[in-house]
Amino acid sequence: MILSQLLQVFAVSAVCSAALILARRWHIGVTGDIAGSSVHKIHTGTIPRVGGAAVYAAGLTGLALISRSLPDVTAKIVWMMWGCMTIVFVAGLVEDLTRMVPAAVRYLAALAAAALFSFAHDSYGISSIGISPFDLPLNSTAVRVAFFAFAVASVSHAFNLIDGQNGLCGGVSLLVFLALGITADRTNQEMLATLSYTMAAANLGFLVFNFPFGKLFLGDGGAYFNGAIAGVITVFVVEGSSAVSPWLAVLVLVYPIWETLFSMIRRTQARRPFHQADSDHLHHLVASADFARQFGNGRYVALPILACFAPFALAAPLLREQTPALVAGIAIFITLYSLVYRALGKRSRRFLVRA
Repeated sequence: MILSQLLQVFAVSAVCSAALILARRWHIGVTGDIAGSSVHKIHTGTIPRVGGAAVYAAGLTGLALISRSLPDVTAKIVWMMWGCMTIVFVAGLVEDLTRMVPAAVRYLAALAAAALFSFAHDSYGISSIGISPFDLPLNSTAVRVAFFAFAVASVSHAFNLIDGQNGLCGGVSLLVFLALGITADRTNQEMLATLSYTMAAANLGFLVFNFPFGKLFLGDGGAYFNGAIAGVITVFVVEGSSAVSPWLAVLVLVYPIWETLFSMIRRTQARRPFHQADSDHLHHLVASADFARQFGNGRYVALPILACFAPFALAAPLLREQTPALVAGIAIFITLYSLVYRALGKRSRRFLVRA
C-alpha cells in the first residue's frame, strides 16, 4: 500500500473523529460516557464513546482503496472477513448507544461473527499451535473452526478489557497492527501487510483526539472491532507462512491476553465472578500511583504501559521463526507484569490506608 493511501486512511479517521467531537452537543445525550456510571469508569465529565465509528469508517475506506488492486478471489475473502467482523462492531456500538448489551452477548456476537467467516471461507480455522500432541485434534474441521472462533472472540473481548485509559487500547491496537504488518511484509504476505497498516493508520487518526486529552473514547464498538480484526489477521499471518511460529500470535497479543487471564484468576481467588467488571486492572493501578496523580492528572497513564508492551510486540516479527525465543518473551512479559502489578497493588493499598 502506498503512503498516499495510508495518509488518506489517517485523514478519514482524524476528520471523522473531529466531526464527532465538534457535533457532540447534538449526540452527547446518546453517545456520552458519564463519569462514575460504573465501577471501572475513572474519567471525569461526559465524553463521546463512539470513536470506534471513526476507526471503522477509515478502515473501510482503506479496504475500498486496496481491494481495487487485489485479485477477485482475495478481494472477496477480505470483504467477507470485514462484513462478518462488522457484526462485532455493531454489537459494541449498540452497547455504546444503549448500555443494554451485556458482555456475554457481545462475546457471543464475536463468536458468531468468527464462526460465520470461517464457514463462509471453506471452514477456515487454526491448524496448529506449535505443540505436536495438541495439534492432533486440530485435524478435525469442527475443532479447527471452533478454536478459530474462540480465539478471535477472546482477543476481541481482551481488547475491550484494556480500554480504560486515554490512548491505551488505541495504542495497543496500533502496536499490534504494526507488528502484524512487519511480520506479513517479511514473509511476503503483501495483502495482510497492507490490511494491517491500514488498521494502524485508522487507529492513529483516532489517537490524535483520544490521547492525551481524551476528547473522544474508542467505545466498545471500536475496542471489540479492533480486537476482532487483529485476531483474524494474526491467524492469517501465522497460517499463511511456515516461517511464522504459532507462538508469535501470543507474543504480539501478550498484553491483552494476559490482562484477561490474570483478571479471571484474581477475581476467582477473590471469590468473585470471573466476568464481573472491576477497577483493579493494571491500568487502574498505574492511574492510582503517586507519579500518575502528579503527572498531567493521569492523562499519560497509557505511556508507561505502552512503553513496556512495545518491545515485546515489535520484537515478535524479528523472532517469528524462533519458538523458544517467542515463548521466553511471553514468560518474561508475564513475570514483569506480575511483579509490577504486585508492587503497584501494595502502593495502592498503602495510599488508601493513608487517605
